[in-house]
Amino acid sequence: MKIDFSGLEPSAPLRGESSELFDGISNSPSFHLPNTANFDGFQKEAIQMVKPAKGTTTLAFIFKGGVMVAADSRASMGGYISSQSVKKIIEINPYMLGTMAGGAADCQFWHRNLGIKIKVS
Repeated sequence: MKIDFSGLEPSAPLRGESSELFDGISNSPSFHLPNTANFDGFQKEAIQMVKPAKGTTTLAFIFKGGVMVAADSRASMGGYISSQSVKKIIEINPYMLGTMAGGAADCQFWHRNLGIKIKVS
């Protein structure tokens, strides 16, 4: 019985040989690494520089045709996302909108409080 060892032979070309599969490797795109002695430390510094801010984003635009209000819809508890569909734009009265940010209980209190004060006025 003869054992087949052909699967153990290297498929990559030996030095000096050429293969269609490996010819284009040297021409592949690459990027330059920063010239630093401590690459891990450099990465930590770079991450701190571009660390995103946390919080709610609300925007309002006044234009010729009216007003446009926008807000994100994600609520979080600490490092966890608690809801993807929070309504952060609230109608205080038919002519006034509010946006919520911060603690939900505080926002609900001010929403009710402002709504009552405006209706009384």
